[in-house]
Amino acid sequence: MKPRLSQPIASLLLRRVFKWVILCIVLFSSLQAYLNYRAIERNFDMTIRDVANTHLPMLSLAIWDIELQAIQKQISLLTKNTNIAYVVIKASTGQQFVGGNGGNARADEHLTFDIPAPDGKGSRIGTMELMVDRSVLRQELMRSFLIVLTEVILLSVFIFAAVYTILRRDLERPMRQLADFVNNLQANKIATRLELDLGPRHVYNEIDLVVDGFRTMQDRLQKHIEHQDALVSERTVQLQQAMDRLKKLSITDVLTGCYNRLFFHERMPGEMHRAIRYERDLSVVFCDIDYFKSVNDQHGHGVGDDVLIAFVESLQRELRAEIDWLVRYGGEEFLIVLPETPLPAAIEAAERMRVNVERDLKVTLPDGQRLNVTASFGVAERVADDTIETLVQRADQCLYLSKSLGRNQIQPASGSTSQEVDTL
Repeated sequence: MKPRLSQPIASLLLRRVFKWVILCIVLFSSLQAYLNYRAIERNFDMTIRDVANTHLPMLSLAIWDIELQAIQKQISLLTKNTNIAYVVIKASTGQQFVGGNGGNARADEHLTFDIPAPDGKGSRIGTMELMVDRSVLRQELMRSFLIVLTEVILLSVFIFAAVYTILRRDLERPMRQLADFVNNLQANKIATRLELDLGPRHVYNEIDLVVDGFRTMQDRLQKHIEHQDALVSERTVQLQQAMDRLKKLSITDVLTGCYNRLFFHERMPGEMHRAIRYERDLSVVFCDIDYFKSVNDQHGHGVGDDVLIAFVESLQRELRAEIDWLVRYGGEEFLIVLPETPLPAAIEAAERMRVNVERDLKVTLPDGQRLNVTASFGVAERVADDTIETLVQRADQCLYLSKSLGRNQIQPASGSTSQEVDTL
């Protein structure tokens, strides 16, 4: 069963990137918030001091000339600033002037300024104490932090969307195509070329390295398979040739090269079946070398083997190629199967064989003399009630008769199986 994809690689990488981005957002947001706080606080203090320094000369003249209305006017101007909650003017004469709402400011949030004398000689004619309303500072800080946070969040969302799109397009989609190709690849299609849809503006990267590596593996596998196929074909041919040689050895007589008795039992049933089914003639010739035992006894088995080889060659000259076939039935006995051959034609073929043996079969002895050989033949044609055994038996009976009547002759069988059997 195909395993279910638990987590796409793009999602996994995106989650890991998300963790680091969140950490970076927190760190950089905190750093930027701190720097903004210091800058806003510094600007706030500088603004308060600038306001105070702007009004100090006017307050100095008003206190020096004891103009109460001018002093109140300066206090009113100061309290109009949203950053200043409460103003206290203390003259060196002991007079005190106040303005604003002192309840909105804490006691530790105040700034004190010396009011110099108008003559500029450095003497002090009073002090100005400003109670600062830092809620405006906090609002500014909060507004600045929200702006920074919003910018960072929007930037993060954009980065996530861009990273996710890039990962899906350049990593996850090619990897899925590669996985689908591998899953659908079959052994008989190993040479199918791996092609990924990577887009028109794709640049060579690690995905291409994987594709090239897979293609190299495909080429090597294809060459290996082709080599193995060729090797298997070669081995198959060699095995078939060996089997053919073994088969030939198993059905061939080693000495004479003609078929042996095993082949006779394999092929003869087919010959009988065809003869019966298509009502064709079928004859067999049983033959035996005359006085072969005396040849072995007088001249040795080497000469006897030469006689057997020459005898088979003499018989085969009269056989029809791919039709008639010769079997060494046992010792010096041979059986010739003549398909589609009636008894008269079989007798004529046997006579030609007998004449060839008598006339041409001459074996040279070690002493230089030539040994003449003759053979006896028995011929039988298949009749209606014949079996393989009865047909061969009738031909063998005719051979026995030929040998008993003086050898070097042919004796045909009559047309009845029972008659031939009864004669012996």
